[in-house]
Amino acid sequence: MLALGACTWIYGEGSLRATFGRITAAGCDSVELLGEPRRWNPLEVCRELAQTGLTPVALTARCQVPQTRRDLAHPDASIRADALDYVLDCLKFAAEVGAPIVQMLPSGETRLAPLGTRDQEWRWSVEGMRAAAQEAGRLGIRIAIEPLNRYEAYLVTTMEEALAYIHDVGSPAVGVTLDLFHANIEEPDIPAAIRAAGPRLWHVHVADTNRRGLGQGHLDLGPIVAALREVGYSAAAVLEIAPPEAPLLPDAPDTQWNALLDRYVRESVAAWRTAFSGVPRA
Repeated sequence: MLALGACTWIYGEGSLRATFGRITAAGCDSVELLGEPRRWNPLEVCRELAQTGLTPVALTARCQVPQTRRDLAHPDASIRADALDYVLDCLKFAAEVGAPIVQMLPSGETRLAPLGTRDQEWRWSVEGMRAAAQEAGRLGIRIAIEPLNRYEAYLVTTMEEALAYIHDVGSPAVGVTLDLFHANIEEPDIPAAIRAAGPRLWHVHVADTNRRGLGQGHLDLGPIVAALREVGYSAAAVLEIAPPEAPLLPDAPDTQWNALLDRYVRESVAAWRTAFSGVPRA
């Protein structure tokens, strides 16, 4: 059975102890930390991980622009340098807390078109990722780039583009994350995308087609699990649920929103494990 975790960011601004407690109570055995190294104290993270028994499996890149200057493809060289520094900080932090993967986006999230030319921005991003990959190799950490759907990013939105990107980076330290929510929008055949990635698929984000918990949308989980089995995927699956109810409940008591999210996570844990137990190994 794959390690199954949840992203900390979906729980908001709660303490590590409270967030880890909720993730554990839902039946998860691992956790993906928000990629904000300066927010966390590595010793505190390690202490709380030991208390709960959760395994850290990744860091989530946070590259929203213009809120941050984390855009490896930006025409402004100083912004690209800041983005590279961000990845390097994440790699150092991941090594300190024992997380094997740092996720990073090839371009700034929410930027939907090139500011210069796409080819030039592709080259800038690849150059920055190569530099990050050198440090990743030194630290023994891997970088997984994540294709986002066309409404959230523009440079790499599909598995085909992701594989072309990591080919151009040309480093064994760089692979791919598949997010089932984004793939539902962009991939005509999600199992085919999994098979295309093969051994370069290092991480999987899980949510249903409407980004609620599994079973709340129309994701066909069986063929996806079968494809993961087929390619020998053995890394983690991480729940990244951001239900549409969230913006509709800005004034709801925390207990109301917490209970809904916790239910979605529990149900998703059960659905994922049921799907995996029902599909034989290839």
